[in-house]
Amino acid sequence: MIIERVTAGPVDTNGYLVADEAGGEAMIVDAPLGSATDLLRLAEARGVRVIRIVDTHGHWDHVADNAALVAATGAPLLVHEADAPRLANPESTQMRLPFTIPPSAPDGFLRPDETLPLGQYQFRVLHTPGHTPGSCCLLEEDADVLFSGDTLFDQGMGRTDLPGGDENALYASLRRLSDLAPSTRFYPGHGPDSTIEDQGWMLRLGWGI
Repeated sequence: MIIERVTAGPVDTNGYLVADEAGGEAMIVDAPLGSATDLLRLAEARGVRVIRIVDTHGHWDHVADNAALVAATGAPLLVHEADAPRLANPESTQMRLPFTIPPSAPDGFLRPDETLPLGQYQFRVLHTPGHTPGSCCLLEEDADVLFSGDTLFDQGMGRTDLPGGDENALYASLRRLSDLAPSTRFYPGHGPDSTIEDQGWMLRLGWGI
């Protein structure tokens, strides 16, 4: 599995090109502002075709380049149904942004425990609400890989003080993630990747690992 990260936008949001190079297929996970050019360049350099674009949730910093990526690739855009309205109205509710984010529309919805195939890989959708009602993670169990969006960061978690945030729901989601294989490497929406076993703070809260 090839995983290429592009960090872009005013709050350093991560977008990912995930590819099965042997099969020639790729998907994009999240679309930060200004990331489209680099993500598409990486796909071309790897010789892979983008077959899917996935938003882990609907906050503006993760969906800003949706429209550009859909226009360039023709790939279907997926998000959880609970966060779909955020794509139609992507502006921040907390601040006035000095730029305009074009709206986008999902071509389908992420459904809990469904599988998204990518060549030889199978990514399972984990609905992990709390940061937003529709937050989702993507898990490839055989490869020990998780895309965690803003649910789980290295040594931290997503905030719950934004509209739609729910602290109790986020804690329940994190408990679920703490039960994953300790060797699972996760790729978050902000900051560096890490492993479940390196998240000692979850152990101190009495959760799995």
